[in-house]
Amino acid sequence: TFSAPENRPAKASGLDSPFNFGGGSSLATTPAGGTPEPSAQVKPGTGAAENNDEEGEKHEQISLTEGAEKDEDILHEVRAKVLKFVPMGEISEGEEKKAKNPWVTKGVGSLRLLKHKETSAVRLLLRAEPRGNVAMNRIVLPDLSYKANEKYVKMTTSNETGDGLETWMIQVKTKELAKELGDALEKNKAFNKK
Repeated sequence: TFSAPENRPAKASGLDSPFNFGGGSSLATTPAGGTPEPSAQVKPGTGAAENNDEEGEKHEQISLTEGAEKDEDILHEVRAKVLKFVPMGEISEGEEKKAKNPWVTKGVGSLRLLKHKETSAVRLLLRAEPRGNVAMNRIVLPDLSYKANEKYVKMTTSNETGDGLETWMIQVKTKELAKELGDALEKNKAFNKK
């Protein structure tokens, strides 16, 4: 015998949904304060915990941002923003051509005044956050003066090829930090005198 179908609401399955992204889904929801699903219990010695990352073998973390810095002492360190003076005619398409300001920001991060342990050469290094790209890596010229002006220190250094000079501005958070940076540069520039 045949009987009439029961009057039940149609059950929506994940396959009938127009928004199916690779698997079935349930339209049923639980309230935010609903009961959580029980977590799997792992008994010690069953082998299930051996695959857990926390229980696994520990490896030494390698810093990819140190480079040759391990051979140098940090004389001064401050969080800073470095800007390079680029005359308007020299700004390339990749840099901020639309800007009217000749100061181009190269990076923000921890600026370090480093002294090599063997050669005593002093340089400024700033690795830009978050990737650690080198934004500034310049030798401190011994014959120039380094003074703080408000919250920044302007300095002249040799360019990347060593055949000319560049002007940089190092901005820090306070006047006091700028003065400390200027004093550290003045104090340690003599190490680069030959």
